[in-house]
Amino acid sequence: MKKQIIYSLLAAAMTPCLTGCLEEFTPTDFATADQVQSADKRSLSNAVAAYMTSATMSADGGTQYDIGFMGFAIWRDAMTADLPIYKQGYDYFSVFGYNTQLGDYSLQSLFWQRYYYLVQKANLVLGVTDPEVEEELPYMGNALAYRAMAYMDMARLYEYRHTDVGYLDAAGEAIKGLTVPIVTEKTTDSEGRSNPRAPFYELYRFILTDLNNAEKYLSDVHAATSKLDACLGVVYGLKARFYLELGTRFTNYPDDLSKQIDNESAENLAKYDAFGLNTASQYLNLAAEYARKAIAEGFSPISEQQWFDPKTGFNSPNSSWMWCITISPDDPIATAFVWQSFVSFMSPEATWGIAAPTYGASRMIDARLFSTIADNDWRKTTWIAPEDATDLNAFNTKYARGTAMSYSEWCELPGYVGMKFHPGSGDRSTSSTGNASSFPLMRVEEMYLIEAEAKGRVAGAGAGAQLLESFINTYRSTDGNYSCPKSSLESFIDEVFRQKRIEFWGEGLVLWDYRRLEKAIERGYPGTNHYDQYLFNSYPNAVAPWTTLYIPDSETNYNNAVVLNPDPSNAIPLWTE
Repeated sequence: MKKQIIYSLLAAAMTPCLTGCLEEFTPTDFATADQVQSADKRSLSNAVAAYMTSATMSADGGTQYDIGFMGFAIWRDAMTADLPIYKQGYDYFSVFGYNTQLGDYSLQSLFWQRYYYLVQKANLVLGVTDPEVEEELPYMGNALAYRAMAYMDMARLYEYRHTDVGYLDAAGEAIKGLTVPIVTEKTTDSEGRSNPRAPFYELYRFILTDLNNAEKYLSDVHAATSKLDACLGVVYGLKARFYLELGTRFTNYPDDLSKQIDNESAENLAKYDAFGLNTASQYLNLAAEYARKAIAEGFSPISEQQWFDPKTGFNSPNSSWMWCITISPDDPIATAFVWQSFVSFMSPEATWGIAAPTYGASRMIDARLFSTIADNDWRKTTWIAPEDATDLNAFNTKYARGTAMSYSEWCELPGYVGMKFHPGSGDRSTSSTGNASSFPLMRVEEMYLIEAEAKGRVAGAGAGAQLLESFINTYRSTDGNYSCPKSSLESFIDEVFRQKRIEFWGEGLVLWDYRRLEKAIERGYPGTNHYDQYLFNSYPNAVAPWTTLYIPDSETNYNNAVVLNPDPSNAIPLWTE
């Protein structure tokens, strides 16, 4: 029986499970206050990051996609146009491709549960630590950073945004501006039973308060002991993301800015920090400022050699990674899951994986996006150009440096397949070693692109283009001759978006930009390389309906104040040529 999750996190929540399967709670599954207070605080803090790898092994074929938050990254990219699959038969992330079963199904429950369990882990830390005890400040700062990230993600996934689908938008009017219920370490049982979805202006102030406190508590943590934990630069990065999100929204929707301002002095929100900002430009200036602060913390963009390294490329932390998830050698995903893992799903080199030629579920880049990548952009050979597939000379001169595959193995891969992610330690044959890999939650390259967009929005396309050109010509161009479109602000923002789609392919970040910029997700077009049954195109200047998640029906059984989103299944017809 499914259990309501928010209710289960309240007050003194149950004793934390560091790793393992998705728990089901009953209302009596609470630890006593004394048990929580006596728990080892370092272990509670470690449990927050450890939960990012919590997964459910598929025994009956029903949860193959559950590999923790690495899986959510795949899901977010699978919602867009950026992650086609070569052979659909082993696509365990097909729901948003088919656009069916997007209502009250197990996947929607998984998203809802996982995010609120992450909140639970953070709340446990915050419930037993004290800002007056200096050695506990890093624990609190880390918990607040994770909680802020969770609520920021949920705000973007669950707030209904207009789709230009008439019946959905009509239903969306009743929940306009509502995000998700706020659950903290202080939320009581009775409050949880009637906990409405917070309006955006309240959740934004809640997130701001968490980030401000995290910044204060981590002020001396310039480099975390492990990149699993947040440091000051990570908080700066979260603030850069946050202010760009809000600045864009308030630019496009001045009425929302007015609501934010009107609620700055609301008595019921006095417990949260106020922004004290009156224009969208002020939010955007802060996005640029915090992006630059994050960069100044000492991170540096990944080099061409690091990007293509077959042993360490996109499986190990490096100077550009600010925050990450790590599958340790003794994690069940490494020791027992075998083909059910991020490496299996995303690395064609892993012989045990479904992305390998044997199964053919290799992930590709969108053909139309690939066609825009210039030859002087060294990232281009991350993916196999269709004209290069099976070509020995192309393999030797372009692709061999970025793979441990032999030419005969590589020949089995079709054009557009991505070779970005490698098995842990470059081990292609032993799943327990190859599945033990890391995955970035935040890279410094994102900060350069946030800074450029925010600066361009405030100071003009030319100012933003100058920053983008500096980044690409310094770090991504082979000859330094990249030139950014700057004839209009729109063309400049489109270019930043294109660069993000290239840079962060497979990392689950660009969905936020699709939604923030209200970009159409287009899989159907002449020459497409998307599977025939996935050819759905959302409408321009609107949010793709399938990217707003459904709240599980069971939540209403225990929280009588929750109002659900409309079911977006089959809301848009399949494209035909």
